[in-house]
Amino acid sequence: PFFFNDTATTEIYTLSLHDALPICEERRLVMKKQIDYGSYASYKETVKGLTENLKSLLGLSEEIALVNTAESIRETLEKTAEEHFEVAIVGEFKRGKSTLINAMLGQEVLPADVLPATATLNRVTYSEEPYVQVEYKNGKSERVDINKLEDYVTKLTAESEERAETVKEATVYYDTEFCKNNVDIIDTPGLNDDDQMTNVTLSILPKIDAAVFVISANSPFSQFEKEFLEKKMLTSDVGRIIFVVNCFGTFSQADENKIVETVRGRIGKYVMEKAKKVMGEDSREFAVYKRKIGTPRVIGVYAKQALNAKETGDKEALEKSNFPEFEKALETMLTKERGVIALQILANKITNSGTEILRSVVMQENALMMANDEFMEKYDEAIKEIGEIRNKKRQEFVKINDAANQVFNDLQPVLDSYWTNIEQTAMEVIDNFQMSSDDFKKDQLKLVTAKLTEKIKESIEARAQIICEQIQNSINFAVSCEAERLQEFEDEFFESVTKIQQMFTISDRVSKNGGVMDKIIGVAIGSYGVGGLFLGFRESGVKGALLGGATGFAGFYATYYTAIFFAGFFGITATLPVTLCLMALAGIAGTFTSNFAVDKILVKERIDKYKSNFKTQVRKQFHEMKLNNDFTETVRRQVFSAFEGLKGKIESETEIILRDTQETLDNLNDLKTEKSNISQKEMERLHDIAESASAIVQEAYQVRRVLTEAMES
Repeated sequence: PFFFNDTATTEIYTLSLHDALPICEERRLVMKKQIDYGSYASYKETVKGLTENLKSLLGLSEEIALVNTAESIRETLEKTAEEHFEVAIVGEFKRGKSTLINAMLGQEVLPADVLPATATLNRVTYSEEPYVQVEYKNGKSERVDINKLEDYVTKLTAESEERAETVKEATVYYDTEFCKNNVDIIDTPGLNDDDQMTNVTLSILPKIDAAVFVISANSPFSQFEKEFLEKKMLTSDVGRIIFVVNCFGTFSQADENKIVETVRGRIGKYVMEKAKKVMGEDSREFAVYKRKIGTPRVIGVYAKQALNAKETGDKEALEKSNFPEFEKALETMLTKERGVIALQILANKITNSGTEILRSVVMQENALMMANDEFMEKYDEAIKEIGEIRNKKRQEFVKINDAANQVFNDLQPVLDSYWTNIEQTAMEVIDNFQMSSDDFKKDQLKLVTAKLTEKIKESIEARAQIICEQIQNSINFAVSCEAERLQEFEDEFFESVTKIQQMFTISDRVSKNGGVMDKIIGVAIGSYGVGGLFLGFRESGVKGALLGGATGFAGFYATYYTAIFFAGFFGITATLPVTLCLMALAGIAGTFTSNFAVDKILVKERIDKYKSNFKTQVRKQFHEMKLNNDFTETVRRQVFSAFEGLKGKIESETEIILRDTQETLDNLNDLKTEKSNISQKEMERLHDIAESASAIVQEAYQVRRVLTEAMES
């Protein structure tokens, strides 16, 4: 057996221990001062620092043949490189959305006009060379001169409007300071310009980081804006919205403040009332929601004045426009609220990967110092432990399946009553619909029927949305609870992996080198603990969660009820009940125009008969839709898809570590048959790797600590 008694090498390790740990502590203190993500520039610097450290870990993992860890790091780096913030500017037409965007950019980039201008989605992204890439609905794309943008994306002429109808999205590449910050701005068509344009705008809401909802100070919070917030926008979206009241500058300061407070109060009322319906006023989810959402962000600005001020360099006018306050609020939302999740997941990736490198180094060092027969005994124990870990994981998968089944069973009463509730809503609208004898005149009945049909459509839309949001909320909450429960498995998993490493401890022989590797690992991971695998599920809906490999699950609302709007984006091909319902109602208007003899029966009897016939037709439509569309099965797929995503997260993250651990052991087994000891040069190499990884892991833990405190505050 080989005993490690080389005095020179021991001195190297002793010196390294005394030198390395203070250096690590110094780097940690420096890092603490440098962790700043409150501005675009500092956020980019923080991402850059974490990315550079992750690249260093990639090199170290490749050096010690951690193939799976290296591949996982590459995937994270690729996703990080592609990440950028996306901000959508939404609102009714002629609220000044394009002008506000131009003010953000500091120059007139997008076309703006007194008439509804924007007819497509227009994305502005950074490029030193200005040009436009037009993507058509038929899949083709074309590069056009930026000066011809309005010919492709506006309604300013009949020709441009016709061409705009064929455009899916136009990306404007432009050299602007704002977009240098990795922020894309999306200009959307007016919400109530027409239904098709409204649907285009709605289609992008689930995949953006933030939305700026533009309201006019001259007509603050119109009926359409109220209905949009109540009926179209998801409850979960509100925390990502800044409401901008535009066209300030023509009011007194007192009036401006009054307008903002009025809008803020209305929004808060509508949002909380809807959240109570979705979550239940006494629920834990509502309490958390209320705390997180707080007071809606409402800011008054004068976008036109801000644009002119930026173009002329008039700082005083810019301050008067109040635009800097809006820009700061948006910056904070993106970096401190949305970006913090991406930073934390990136830091988690570093700590998990770095810790795996450290463990592997310890295993390699100690295993190569062991006698062959002792190594084989430990090797067999380690392989057995890996098998037991996988068995525990399979047991957890059974528990996750049980949790999914429980959620589905708990939702069963809601599913069983879905069609009854929708039908009842329609019946109530018909019962409460006011009619008179004039409504039965020859040309009037068609108009009345169309009006009643529209009222039914609006009512069942609102009712279906609430039900579907309640279902999605139940799924989200259940998955979040399951992710919390899995924290115990996560802890046990890392304890088991550590146990494998400890199998290769060489007791008294390790003391010859001061137990340097174990001490380095202790400094690196002892103060915080590894893990953080399930952050993406606890913060569901956050785009940054995908950096950690989390499989996001589509909202049930988006995949079922709102499929009328989102079908193109999500690729849904199944026929959906609410969609059919609205299509069927559209055709009902022609059913009741010739069934009544106006002069033969009394007005009340005519109205009762009309409504009775209308109810019969509506019930018939609902019955056919219920037979042709399995609502329960759609929800079942949604539930199990969400929990499958959680299982996929566990599988991918744990198998990276287990496969690398087993492959390291197998490689060591091969090496043990070739040589009986480890050279001083090899020991130095492993020690250098451990030092580098340890310092990087400590920095990442410091980032995690700061970010966790920020998220919990």
